[in-house]
Amino acid sequence: EDQSKSIDVATYSKSKIDSSLRLLADECSDLAEVLSGEETRQVPKVRFGKTELQMPVLTLGCMRFQQSWNTLDMSKVQDECQENLVEIIRYAYQCGVNHIETAQMYGSSQMQIGFALRKLFESGEIKREDLIIQTKGGVSASMSPEDYKKQVLSNIELLQLEYIDLFSVHGVNTEAHYNKLFDNGDQGNLITALHDLKADGKLRHIGFSTHGPADIIQRTIETDEFEYVNLHYHFCGSYTASGDLDCAGNLSNVRLAQQKDMGVFVISAFDKGGRLYAPSNKLRDITLPDMEPMTYGAIWIWQHHIHDPESAPCHTTVLGAARPSDLDQPVLASFMLAEQGIEDKRQRVEDRLTQAMEDAVGKEWMASWHKGLPNAYESNYQTHMTGLIWMHNLIKGWGLLDFAKDRYNPMANNLKNWDANKTKEENIAKMMPSFGWMPGCGLDFKLDYRDDFSKCPEENKEQLEEAIKFVKKWAAPVAKGNEAEVEKAPLSWEVAYDMRPWTAYPERS
Repeated sequence: EDQSKSIDVATYSKSKIDSSLRLLADECSDLAEVLSGEETRQVPKVRFGKTELQMPVLTLGCMRFQQSWNTLDMSKVQDECQENLVEIIRYAYQCGVNHIETAQMYGSSQMQIGFALRKLFESGEIKREDLIIQTKGGVSASMSPEDYKKQVLSNIELLQLEYIDLFSVHGVNTEAHYNKLFDNGDQGNLITALHDLKADGKLRHIGFSTHGPADIIQRTIETDEFEYVNLHYHFCGSYTASGDLDCAGNLSNVRLAQQKDMGVFVISAFDKGGRLYAPSNKLRDITLPDMEPMTYGAIWIWQHHIHDPESAPCHTTVLGAARPSDLDQPVLASFMLAEQGIEDKRQRVEDRLTQAMEDAVGKEWMASWHKGLPNAYESNYQTHMTGLIWMHNLIKGWGLLDFAKDRYNPMANNLKNWDANKTKEENIAKMMPSFGWMPGCGLDFKLDYRDDFSKCPEENKEQLEEAIKFVKKWAAPVAKGNEAEVEKAPLSWEVAYDMRPWTAYPERS
């Protein structure tokens, strides 16, 4: 009722309000049945490419429920943290989410999962053969194949397992990572270590995960060495690969994976795919009354084979759960896949999103903004121009301001380590490994960025310069003491709600 704080109330017809409330009531009713045990439906499963595994469309990600980002002895893990972790695995399994995905990089995650699985196996609640366990391990500059083999075996030991169903090379993000696997000179190609472990029965299937530019991902898929790929690809873009490969981003890699019959695992649909657990008012206004933003983000991925002209599938996406109820919304979303009319609902939301974006920035701009733009590895100052303009579009089109702030913050940190007296290669090396995961430097307008736009269409150049100023104004961290000078964002850009009611364990310190 407070007109000064609300989005134009006239845009909310009574029928839209009624339909949105009915959606919420239906979800609450369905969730009550899940929690009571009356619900017999489970998360659907699909064939995961040439692995032939029956993969649930929702995966349990394990980077938010562990005690710490550091490796720990089990004696340092709080009982309540471990009990919460066991309950998450138990609830996921009850809902049909039998794919568990972790990594060596996730601190105490592997170790705690190992103890949790032993407890669940010994109690008879879950059988080993009913789970698909995935872990991931990265490569380093000095590593030999024997070193890599030992690292992978130590991961299996921490998980207290005899074998791993899916092992991913974690973070094939750069040319250097690619070369360690396939062109490592006298040290030996690290991919051979994984072949040996597969032959020994320690690894059932081999894949790779990546935050890299689209061309590195493409080259890695084309080696034919992998059975699946973990990558970013969402309704709002391809995260670090947004704008690459003539704006196809990772769409071209999803299609290439289909040609190779590879499984496609979409990373972080609910965080890097738009921060959908805390959507903007504008995004939620666009997706309702058909579905909540989290539901749309998931359905868009799961129905990719339907709306992609080349029918390329995305098989599963991951939810990093910090508590059991974090799984509720995507589990309910997966039930909708069997509902009549869900394809039409998804299409209606997609059409409204397209229209909102075109209304905000223009149809011609959306068709050409990426042309000639460099990514972080091509830019004069390692500025991720494709990523920055992508953020500009998302803020203006759908109000994703907090998402853009999250994406810009690591760029601001990278800028602190950038040195004008060093070469591009020296700067990138200095900023590794974080630059490989979150590439790009923040903006410093003492630098002249016009050269980065030299290959762009002439008619775009002025708008590109305005766009990076816009991103710096709204998404860059505010210097301490300057908070009072910050312009208030429009209400449509503010967060509608936040589905994280408490801080995850590894973030509490």
